[in-house]
Amino acid sequence: MAVSDLGYTIIARPNNSLSPDDSIKLLAAMATVAFLIAIGFASIGAWLVLPFAGLEILAFAYAFYTIYLHADDFESITIEEDRVVVEKRNYKESTKTVFQRYWAQVNVRDVLAIKGSNGKSALFISSHGNEVEFGRNFISDEQRTLLARDLRQKLKNIN
Repeated sequence: MAVSDLGYTIIARPNNSLSPDDSIKLLAAMATVAFLIAIGFASIGAWLVLPFAGLEILAFAYAFYTIYLHADDFESITIEEDRVVVEKRNYKESTKTVFQRYWAQVNVRDVLAIKGSNGKSALFISSHGNEVEFGRNFISDEQRTLLARDLRQKLKNIN
């Protein structure tokens, strides 16, 4: 019986624990509380609290909107037959890098604090001078090390 490689996929996504509907409900509750408190202060003569309460709610609305825009971000590695495909999606940007499986190398190395990095190390997939970082914002150093070991093992198993 012949055994064929059906593929291997790793997907890294941000932790989105709040749905868009729930974020609207939370924002409405926060706005209600902020404006009730601001109205209370305005009624005793501190009317300048009202515009700042409005600015506070606008800042929270902007933060929730930014989170919503990045809710579908992901990074994935797919190993299938003779190729390694690394896909990244960050808001509007989408990239796809394809490596030949035989030549692909997986490295974990220490990096200086890169903006947005989730740790002190980085996982890179490289081949022939082309290099792609995986999981910068989504996985920890410990997870990078474990994933690198698994990827090296999968890359070795070429039929």
